Amino acid sequence: MAHYFGFVPSDKLKALIVEAEQVVESNEKVDYYPYRDALTHQTARDLIDNLLIGLVEIIPNPERQASMRKVVVTVERATDTLLNILLGKENNDEVLPSFHFLRDRATFIDNDGIKRVGFKLSETHADIIAKGFAAITPEHVDTEIFKTALETMNEETLTHFISRFAETLKLGMIKRKSVPVAKAAIDKGMNMALNKLLPDLPDSSLNRLANYYRPFIVEKPE
Repeated sequence: MAHYFGFVPSDKLKALIVEAEQVVESNEKVDYYPYRDALTHQTARDLIDNLLIGLVEIIPNPERQASMRKVVVTVERATDTLLNILLGKENNDEVLPSFHFLRDRATFIDNDGIKRVGFKLSETHADIIAKGFAAITPEHVDTEIFKTALETMNEETLTHFISRFAETLKLGMIKRKSVPVAKAAIDKGMNMALNKLLPDLPDSSLNRLANYYRPFIVEKPE
């Protein structure tokens, strides 16, 4: 069995995926990069919505909710800044590798036949995540193992959607060097969110948090 991380895309992202696929497959004499850029920006928004914004409602403390929202804004700004640096006008041949990545390596069909945005996890990372989720039950809670699982999931997601995606872009040396710097800033924001969220959460909230994330991990035949 293989394990994937993935979420069902928003209606807006679904529409952009279909539109981009139709444009490329029809060989229309139009520039591809605006479709690639819109698709990339919306994928980033969907990722943030699923990984961070959805957590705010789980937090029982209003002050901590407000603090969490500030972290989300920081991550959103860092992500937008990175994408604005990396993306832009390119000829169609230069854009196609990014399209192929988003189509072939950033989506998969789940066990119910639904297309998800996501990617295949390595066995090692899948095992860490599975152990972390198993560490949170109504009868027993191990916050540290759970935290390691969430950090692993976030790190792998950022690596795939930032580092691996950036490899498909035609970048100069300066822009190429900006990728790991920006990724580190976004990663710091994600970890800050976890550090603000997890401490002192009651067991019931930790179980809600684990139940929120569990559907993102899909096990399916190879």
